[in-house]
Amino acid sequence: MKFEQDPRFTFETYVVGPGNQLAAAAARRVAESPGTSYNPLWVHGPAGTGKTHLLRAVATLASAVRPEMRVVFDTAEGFAGRLSTAVAAGGLVAFRDELLDAGLLVIDDAEALAGKTRTQEELASLWEEILRQNVQMVFASTLAPGDLPRMNEALRGRLADGLVVDVSAHEAETRLEIVRRHAAGQGVTLDAGVDDALARLPARNAHELHASVDRIGAMQARRGAPVSAAEVPDIVGDEAGPGPHDEFSAFLSDIAFTVGQLVEDAPWRKRLAEAILRWEGEGIRTRRLESALDADAAPDVDAVLEGFAADVARLRAAREGLAALGEKTDASPVLADPDRVGEAEAMLLSARAAAERRRAQEPAAPPVDRWYFTSAEKVAWGWVGLEDRLIEELA
Repeated sequence: MKFEQDPRFTFETYVVGPGNQLAAAAARRVAESPGTSYNPLWVHGPAGTGKTHLLRAVATLASAVRPEMRVVFDTAEGFAGRLSTAVAAGGLVAFRDELLDAGLLVIDDAEALAGKTRTQEELASLWEEILRQNVQMVFASTLAPGDLPRMNEALRGRLADGLVVDVSAHEAETRLEIVRRHAAGQGVTLDAGVDDALARLPARNAHELHASVDRIGAMQARRGAPVSAAEVPDIVGDEAGPGPHDEFSAFLSDIAFTVGQLVEDAPWRKRLAEAILRWEGEGIRTRRLESALDADAAPDVDAVLEGFAADVARLRAAREGLAALGEKTDASPVLADPDRVGEAEAMLLSARAAAERRRAQEPAAPPVDRWYFTSAEKVAWGWVGLEDRLIEELA
């Protein structure tokens, strides 16, 4: 399905907060350099947390960075439907070619892949070829790959091979920014404190916040006067959730949700994912950290990160040593991979040995206590004719 850009859904209009910061950073990196890292990128979280917005932002920015690149953007249901149509019409080869010719494949609502046996089989069979062609894959789902039911195990594993990041429900500050941006985009002027009152309502997601702003705008247009902050709960309270007289219930609900998120989000995974983003941004390969991130149980994260940082330091020392010897270092993948630090240090030792051999083959410097030199020494040091030139200059 051909992607059609929408100026409402870009990285500039995407509100970033603590609950989606990692996902936004990974998505931007994918958009700026499709097919080079985090392939696939899998974003998961509750409905209304901006996953579709993020996917559209990826497709929009990637199209701007590489205008010649073709983008395939579809839902899992739409993708499966097009595959079934292609099979029925004898067009499976053309369907496969379309995927392999794309630079970016984006699948929204990917939880719908569950139970679609033929679609799963087709993706699994094309997987390696898709990666070889550097086709960037981005998925969004309410569930992580490991939680999808009725999935081909081989495909499940491949989906989890990339970077899996979550987006959580918006906290108060992000809600406030969502309200302000939507009001500005819709041309709705909010009276003092109305934006804060809307953000504090127990709305579950951005869709409800948008609807609340639209409701305020419609009310103001109808009566020709602004809505005050005090009126907000009565006007949109029923739309957004528990009303003003049920604040304690809303408070308990928020606390329960926050505790659930702390348990579900696995802080050790966040630490590893943040480290991956940082090191990748510095041009360092992170396969070791990605393997740790994919582990079923929490590793010793401190030991993993400290060991990785130590190997990066050794890697950089080897690179600096090679550069000092005049060796080219930019094009070598070894010098960007901490898992190959032994090879990097071996390269440095080899370069040093070669430099020593070159120095050993150079003629020795003239002794300082000798006032005459042999003809062979003059030739070796390039001094042939020097005496004649000096005599001419002195004369």
